[in-house]
Amino acid sequence: MSSSRKRGFAHERDLVKKLWNHGFAVVRAPASGSKARHVVYPDVIALYKGKVIVAEVKTASKPRPIYIEEEKVNRLVEFAERAGGEAYVAVKVIGTGDWVFIPVSKLTKSGGKYRVSREAIAEGVKLEALVSLVKGVKKLTEFTASSGRREPT
Repeated sequence: MSSSRKRGFAHERDLVKKLWNHGFAVVRAPASGSKARHVVYPDVIALYKGKVIVAEVKTASKPRPIYIEEEKVNRLVEFAERAGGEAYVAVKVIGTGDWVFIPVSKLTKSGGKYRVSREAIAEGVKLEALVSLVKGVKKLTEFTASSGRREPT
């Protein structure tokens, strides 16, 4: 196995561990990226109380556009639809330590591939924000008097 594949697997395991530590049930699909082309597996599947997140995991050494094969994105979307979940590309720019989730709707088609732009990465949802959204946690600033809560004075 090449060292780049080993590093990719290590990053996938890092994401799985972080999601697990946030209370998700998580699995890294062992067939992802394998020669099992007929199988429709995302890299990571995360579940939290009936909510499903599926992700294709990518890393980059610096902020740059990332290209993903069209078939891989189509399979990711198909899996998400069958599971009743949401499809994302999870990107980690090495050295930042942050995972960013980009909804597949933010990808642009470029030839036979999909492109994750630098802008989409910069505007992506950070891991902690995604966890907060999935769990239904709101920030204090999101509570209003009309929701039955009093705003701080």
